[in-house]
Amino acid sequence: MACRRPGFGLMLAGLIVTLVGFAVALTAAFGIPRHWTTVGVGVALLVTGAVRAAFRDRRSDAGAS
Repeated sequence: MACRRPGFGLMLAGLIVTLVGFAVALTAAFGIPRHWTTVGVGVALLVTGAVRAAFRDRRSDAGAS
C-alpha cells in the first residue's frame, strides 16, 4: 500500500498519544475514576475514525464525475 501523504502516520500517532495524555490529565484534575479514561479515549477515537471515513467517502464521490 503506497503512502500518499508522507508523515501522516507519524502525525496520527502523535495525535493519539496527545489524546491519551490529555485524558489522563483530565482524570487526575477532576478525580474521574481511571476506567472512564479508557472509555473516553475509545469513544474519541471511534468518532475521529467515523469523521475521517465520512470525509474520505465525500472525496471519492467528488472525483467520480
